[in-house]
Amino acid sequence: MFSQLRQIVEQFGEAETLPDAINLLVQQTKTTMNLDCCSIFITNKETQKLSLMASEGLASQVVGATHFNLDEGIVGLVYQKGEPINLANVAEHPQFKYLPSSNEEQFSSFLGTPIIHKRQVMGVLVAQQKLPRLFNKLEESFLVTLSVHLGSVLGKAMMDLPNKSIKKNRSLHLQGSPASPGISINKAHVLQGHIVLSDVTIETSEQTAHELRLFRGAVQTCADEFSKVATTLKDQVSKDAFVLFDVYGHLLKDKALLAAIEVQIQENKLTAKSAIKRVAESYIKQFENMQDTYLKERAVEIRDVGQRLLYHLTKHNDEKQNFSEGIILVAEEVTISMLAMIPVNKLKGVVSVRGGLSSHVAILSRALGIPAVLGASIRLKNIADSYIIIDGYAGTIIVDPNKSLKAKYNVLLKEENEMKALVDQGSDQPAMTKDGCFIEVLLNTGLNAHLDRFNEQHFAGIGLYRSELPFMLSSAFPTEQQQIKTYQRLLEQYKNFPVTMRTLDIGGDKELSYFPITEENPFLGWRGIRLTLDHPDIFRIQIRAMLRASMNSKNLRIMLPMVGSIGEVEEAKSLIQQAWKEVCIEHELTAEQFPFPELGVMIEVPSAVFIIKQLAEQVDFLSVGTNDLTQYLLAVDRNNSRVADLFDSYHPAVLQVMQLILQQSQEHNIEVSICGELAGDPIGLLILLGLGYRKLSMNAFNMNKVKYLLNHVTIPELETCTAMALKGHDGQFIKQHFVDYLDTKGLGGFVRAGKK
Repeated sequence: MFSQLRQIVEQFGEAETLPDAINLLVQQTKTTMNLDCCSIFITNKETQKLSLMASEGLASQVVGATHFNLDEGIVGLVYQKGEPINLANVAEHPQFKYLPSSNEEQFSSFLGTPIIHKRQVMGVLVAQQKLPRLFNKLEESFLVTLSVHLGSVLGKAMMDLPNKSIKKNRSLHLQGSPASPGISINKAHVLQGHIVLSDVTIETSEQTAHELRLFRGAVQTCADEFSKVATTLKDQVSKDAFVLFDVYGHLLKDKALLAAIEVQIQENKLTAKSAIKRVAESYIKQFENMQDTYLKERAVEIRDVGQRLLYHLTKHNDEKQNFSEGIILVAEEVTISMLAMIPVNKLKGVVSVRGGLSSHVAILSRALGIPAVLGASIRLKNIADSYIIIDGYAGTIIVDPNKSLKAKYNVLLKEENEMKALVDQGSDQPAMTKDGCFIEVLLNTGLNAHLDRFNEQHFAGIGLYRSELPFMLSSAFPTEQQQIKTYQRLLEQYKNFPVTMRTLDIGGDKELSYFPITEENPFLGWRGIRLTLDHPDIFRIQIRAMLRASMNSKNLRIMLPMVGSIGEVEEAKSLIQQAWKEVCIEHELTAEQFPFPELGVMIEVPSAVFIIKQLAEQVDFLSVGTNDLTQYLLAVDRNNSRVADLFDSYHPAVLQVMQLILQQSQEHNIEVSICGELAGDPIGLLILLGLGYRKLSMNAFNMNKVKYLLNHVTIPELETCTAMALKGHDGQFIKQHFVDYLDTKGLGGFVRAGKK
């Protein structure tokens, strides 16, 4: 019986429609368990009913027409208890409710198990037989195991259930993840990919010269296209977001990538399309195997560029269309090349079934001020050309909204536009609280670096530069000279500011194609400072490159990632001092002419929290990596969809650790800053200020919002709020406490739709 379990679950997940899947499920379960009847009830959240969706054994006329209250009958009892109920004679139970005209009277024995997904009962699976008896332990174990497997599959499939019954004048509400705040009410423009890498079959061609010309022509056309879009956007987004297009330009000029494709054409006699497929998929596999969300996005870039090249090779001309009105772009996975097809003034929102908060489409949406919702499970064909509302604050999508909903959201949209205008008006204001407390605001960057559109007097420098990206985009470890060139450009562009460069943070979850590492648990593995100390040759080359690049600007600060012990800092510091002395001797510089750079560590491993006293004796500054610290502290992999909702930046333990770090830093007189998403989050910002943090590093698109909030709050108020919040027992309580505070200040529009 258990040997057929996997087959039942797999066929359920592969069915084209949910009704087909449910009917198949009851048929196969009835046969496998040798039942007289098998039925499945599905929870309808809108009606708060349990609906009989399929049955093999009950009369057909009751299927789809039977609805129980959630506390009604034995099925309702299974739902309420959230555990199996096994009865020899179900009719004798005091809560039994007979279904008229169902032929149910012929069945005596009853076994019902809840189908649960993320703590929510999605439905009830029922097994029945005519013979009065208790189901044995093996049968009960099988049905429970089947229900557990069905939970995750049904949890996703249930999102599609409303899509199959969209009716006129009835709005459909869907839930995704908020990626870019804002409200949009426009027609959905569903975009399907024309050709994808997986569609291409490997073929050979003897016309090598012809295939090379085709490939090189597609590369040039693609490069011109991205250049045109980049020029259009140049004055509309911050330079930190604008450089996203530099990555695409880099890929289309990357000698290693282009050479690899041409080798496949010339030496292996592949067609241009086949060569692109083979090389692109090889690169994609390397990046997708990484756990780091930021670096996983490199796979999206390569896939997007590869598929765009395929598009131009097939010479499609069907995407040239006129957009007479604003649209919301909807796709399975929205990419930058898709955004390039829509005039910026007509793009009013984005809905992508796949994608994360660090994806380029999310970053660009926020930079353009366009609301975006990601991760919504929806069948694209069901919303094509429908008017939809997207709420980028709550992650809500409403398909075919009725008049009252449109009116409600139009009011919220008007208020939101008023709020945006106020924020933009204050863009030149200093990063200072209403009561005169100055806050140092820094930038995180990693793709490239250009001075943003903020006044220098309101901008404190670079809080984090991710130095691993040049390594990721290379086919071998970059030479010292190559690294010098990259770092020098960065340091010179920010010559009036301190620039904090994090040393190479690869290993385990950040695999290089030319330095493969395979580990069972990469987050706790060979990465960051652990790896570079094991390879001092790599570390010394990078440090020398950083030092030489900073000889003119003298604005370099070096930061060590993944530090968990004092020994690691001492060893790294010794290597840095050795490299510094080499540079000084080589260029005949004294310590006064070329001072030793400030050295810091990232506090992202919990053990580092408890050795701040010792760290303060070794380094000049600390930077708290809130993303990884929260992940390690709560033992939650936020990239794992099964537990991602447990990743809670407002968890009381997180706040108490943040408080402890600050107290220890102040006690031992060492600079501490925040480097992570929490600094740019409105509620996170208020919490950090209330705790006492005064140096925050964030992405560019959060700056104006952060400065506006700073200008309208006072430190004493935030200290009081934080003291109260620290008494809370969970993150939801703490979050609501600060939402209430924002409401009292008329600033609720920063955390939800509307102005207040």
